[in-house]
Amino acid sequence: MDAELRNSIAAILAEAGRAHHEAFAATDGEDPDWAIWYAEHARDKLAERTGMDFTRSQLVYCLIRADIEHQARSPDSDWADFYATEIVEHCSASREPENDHLALYHLESCPFCLMVRAAIDSLGIDVELRSITQDPDHYDDLVEARGRATVPVLRITSPDGEERWMPESRDIIEYLEKTYG
Repeated sequence: MDAELRNSIAAILAEAGRAHHEAFAATDGEDPDWAIWYAEHARDKLAERTGMDFTRSQLVYCLIRADIEHQARSPDSDWADFYATEIVEHCSASREPENDHLALYHLESCPFCLMVRAAIDSLGIDVELRSITQDPDHYDDLVEARGRATVPVLRITSPDGEERWMPESRDIIEYLEKTYG
């Protein structure tokens, strides 16, 4: 993973967190619409410092998804670092996509996996299919990397060995269409 990009995103999010806590000091930071506030505060800075351009709703979605993952997988870790890692895995472009190795962890009968496989077929790209029911090693790899066996997940391995694990069928399809379409 691009450490510089992740660190830059984490710093922007931490800055948004401090500003949010100050703005909501009277409620000790409690705000049911926190993700909207963070997105407004961080969106332009993310675009300026990282080149990642989001609509407000896309960033709200990323923040909420990162929060859910953080609570499920690593609640004791630094939230800004965790969110930044999630955003990079879900939203950043590959440096050399033509040289990346793509592997899709999937179940044959999963409707979300079917959607991703249909997109792969229509784009005509080479993606290794890794069934988590037919090969226990694929299941184990997925659980080790993601903390659970939900599918589909696209594993993107760059030529230098750097890996990204991209879950969520719509994110995978959007990434594939933007990158290889």
